[in-house]
Amino acid sequence: MLRAGLIGGLLIGISLPLAAQQQVLVKGVEQGQGTLRARGGECFAITPQHVVGLGMGLSVINAERIRAPAEPLTDFGDDIAVIRVAAEGRMPCGMGWPLNESLDDLLRQAVNRGREGVILRVRDTGGLESHAVRFSALDDRYVEVSLLTPNNEAFKGVSGSRLLLEGRPVGMVLSTEMGAIRAYRQDALNQRIGEFFAVGGTRLPSSTLPLEPRRGQVMATARTAVREEPSPWSPAVRWLEVGQSVELRAKVKSRPWWQVPGGYVRVRDTTSP
Repeated sequence: MLRAGLIGGLLIGISLPLAAQQQVLVKGVEQGQGTLRARGGECFAITPQHVVGLGMGLSVINAERIRAPAEPLTDFGDDIAVIRVAAEGRMPCGMGWPLNESLDDLLRQAVNRGREGVILRVRDTGGLESHAVRFSALDDRYVEVSLLTPNNEAFKGVSGSRLLLEGRPVGMVLSTEMGAIRAYRQDALNQRIGEFFAVGGTRLPSSTLPLEPRRGQVMATARTAVREEPSPWSPAVRWLEVGQSVELRAKVKSRPWWQVPGGYVRVRDTTSP
């Protein structure tokens, strides 16, 4: 049973909306929020990259104050990351992800009419809380809202919180500035991470990829993963720290990946020593 928490000033129990059941507190280089989502028998959380940082000591905590360790997996750009969560035997993982559909009409109407919504997050002390907001601005990737009641506490660790309109997830909070809260639209988020969560994705196996033989070494310019396949969605074999060199074996033709012992690294994360 979920621990009761404050939401909209009222106590809630087990009859939480699905969006609430998927929400977790994320503790990385910063404290923020994330949303659980399952794929292929594994559990992941979508959260801002600036919350994850280098991923040291990364963990998630749900509304029942159950903790699960996590590891950084993929940085999708636009401050969006996916982390792998060791949820099995600890907590249920999100199964009911929002449909991949355009929110243009819904959000445009919300902005034009100044409609109200809520930001939902897991509290440090367990349970859930929400803060009422008003929709104020929109573009093709972001939607902005403002708090109906000024509250500095609402801005602490809000990154990654879910933005809801009539109980429906419409965005993930990324930043706050001068009283405005900026969220990444849910439909834009679905597009950005959709391939990672697609079932039966068609990716060319590495064994059949054309390679250009290369010899020498490359040095990591950012903490980067050596992955099983030349894809940002492939599992990490190991991690290279900044300044660490690795033997170069080949370049994947028409793709920004080097082949190194045991896997592949992205070209943009390396340089010649």
